[in-house]
Amino acid sequence: MNKRYFKSDHHTYECQKTEHTCIDSIPLFQSLSAEQKEKIHSLIQHKHYSRGETIYRPGETADSLYVLKSGKIRVYRLSDSGKEQLIRIVTQGEFTGELALFKKGIYEAFTEALTDCSICAIKHADFRELLLQYPMMAVEMLATISNKLGISEQQTAWATTETVRDRLLHFLISLVDSKEIEPIIELKMAKKDLASYLGTTSESLSREFARLEKEGLIEEIAYGKIKLLHFSSY
Repeated sequence: MNKRYFKSDHHTYECQKTEHTCIDSIPLFQSLSAEQKEKIHSLIQHKHYSRGETIYRPGETADSLYVLKSGKIRVYRLSDSGKEQLIRIVTQGEFTGELALFKKGIYEAFTEALTDCSICAIKHADFRELLLQYPMMAVEMLATISNKLGISEQQTAWATTETVRDRLLHFLISLVDSKEIEPIIELKMAKKDLASYLGTTSESLSREFARLEKEGLIEEIAYGKIKLLHFSSY
């Protein structure tokens, strides 16, 4: 099997020409033909990060798009007082680092590996060329960015206008992708991360979970799995 190796300050990366799962498993590239994917594969740097490792931080030059091949990472900011605000959790097939794609800039948030992660990195200059060559990929990426912006605006509205109880209820409802009367949803983040995302403390969030369960609105059937009771009346 042909392999190419290259190094950075902290990692050694291995690129295997015959392994295309980095592209094949990512929705962003699904509109491309096999030949087009082959061309993109040569531009990808395969990186591995261990759990707890920082991928990028504020002040660093933003020069790459990071697509998550496996694992889970979190993107967050720190206020001047040191308070953490979770922006989003990035899961397999999703990407981050796109906000500086169309201009030179610096990263404005921290990105940390929540688990051991495999990441496909593409330099911004190379990716801009790809978007010019393959317009459908640009359309799909803009749709994803638009969705992220909508979620970010919703998060800001929750944090500034609603109680912790309402934020939690609206967040749980936003995860429902079913017409079942009592849908079961799965949290994709730890409760401490959810507290940060909703702009509250772990203690306050735990109290609200307990209160909603006592009121018969939710039931935690397993860790991270929540059944929404009487959902049709919400």
